[in-house]
Amino acid sequence: MDKIKIAAVQMNASIDDLAHNLSVHDRFARKAAKAGCRLVLFPELSATAHYGDAGATRFAERAESGPVYKAISSLARELGIVISYGFCEKAAGTYYNAQAVVGPSGLIGVQRKVHASGDEYLYFRMGRSMEVFDLGFCQAGILVCYDAEFFEAWRILALKGADVVLLPHASRSGRGEHIQADKQKRSLKRMLSNLPGKRGFLAGDNAVFAVHCNQVDYNGHSTHSGGAFILGPDGKLLAKSRAVLDDLMITAELSPAALAEARGKSHATLKTRRPEVYTELTRMI
Repeated sequence: MDKIKIAAVQMNASIDDLAHNLSVHDRFARKAAKAGCRLVLFPELSATAHYGDAGATRFAERAESGPVYKAISSLARELGIVISYGFCEKAAGTYYNAQAVVGPSGLIGVQRKVHASGDEYLYFRMGRSMEVFDLGFCQAGILVCYDAEFFEAWRILALKGADVVLLPHASRSGRGEHIQADKQKRSLKRMLSNLPGKRGFLAGDNAVFAVHCNQVDYNGHSTHSGGAFILGPDGKLLAKSRAVLDDLMITAELSPAALAEARGKSHATLKTRRPEVYTELTRMI
């Protein structure tokens, strides 16, 4: 892994305005590139929006075609950076809640959400694998929102060589309702004040950097709870957003020395694990 600067974006993705959503990606990708970032992360379904309705598939497209891919791949090529964005993927006659990774040379890969949450299973097929992508300057895995709740998912990515785990979210605080702004801000402030929390433990236990960003505010159908933060491989907080409902970006530098230190400890669980006694984890219940 190289020493890199990374950005994470909190944004409100409108349910019915693809042009607006793409303009937000354009604005923050340019801001990230200007700040010297080599990777910018946008939330789950950041381009095509997230909500519990059949309309969630309205702007679906294939991974390497369609207006979303064309706009963002062109942007990545122009700026010379890697952009990870969320979109509704159309593939094999169905739809997936997917997160793409695009670089200057085009599509690097797509991670489909493995664990559907709430009403998502009504509109999206679930993915069946967790991938690690070679970005040239680091190895990155993706846990889309609810996927990040499963410790097994973090461990798989670490074992497959991930240096960085990207955590794009569209966590709702109001499913199908408009939550008042003051109540949203109080909830967001409480979440940010409790960091690093569970995510910090999981990042530290697996010795990986973790980059979280969420959709925020009311999008025309549902309210998302917001927040962005970046954690080190020791589980400690490197950066976090303010408790506001605006579109915003945070950045942090990720050091390979910090990664080596976390993984070099004598009690690092990646080195001392006993997989031969963990077979119960694969038993269906």
